[in-house]
Amino acid sequence: MKSSGERSLKSLNMKWLVLLAATDALFVCLFVDPNLVNGVTTLTQIGIVRVLITMVMPIVVLLVVNALPHDVKSMLVYWKPLGVLPGCEAFTKYGPRDPRIDMMALKENVGALPTDSTGQNSMWYKLYKQISNEQEVLEAHKLFLMYRDMAVLSLPLIVLVPLSLNLVGATRWTIALAAILFIGQYLLTALSARWSGIRFVCNVLAIHSARKISKP
Repeated sequence: MKSSGERSLKSLNMKWLVLLAATDALFVCLFVDPNLVNGVTTLTQIGIVRVLITMVMPIVVLLVVNALPHDVKSMLVYWKPLGVLPGCEAFTKYGPRDPRIDMMALKENVGALPTDSTGQNSMWYKLYKQISNEQEVLEAHKLFLMYRDMAVLSLPLIVLVPLSLNLVGATRWTIALAAILFIGQYLLTALSARWSGIRFVCNVLAIHSARKISKP
């Protein structure tokens, strides 16, 4: 179950997700017929477009990004079936690589550091909950959720858009260009989510290594 904090962060990201979806829809229209955009000139047509963007698009975005469970979304970002979250390697991989994190000080402040993936993720999550409202943690978490959901939105388009263009009789060049565009979008958003997730994990460890946090 999502925490209220995660739901709040996702609501802040909604405008960016809708903007991405609207931009993708515009590109699809251009692929189908470049003159469609030029043809939207009357107030009625502009009003219909605004309704689609402000009312219909958010519903579509919510349905798509909430259709998949959290673990599946993470697999789409990290491309691993098990141990997909960076918290699973927080103390053995990402913490030691971050120059901001003093691992000895971290151990002194929080206790023994687990080495198995489940134990690492569980302990990291406990450390995160203690400082979840720290600004650098909030910002990294927000970016991770945003890019992850963007990747989830982008992946189906790699298949759906070329298939749709083929049905309407688009040229092979147009279909190939659309496929390349959405593959690139997915890769960029997935990699951005990956690095934001790692930054999210390391920001938590950096704070705990810098000072001892009193448990609530």
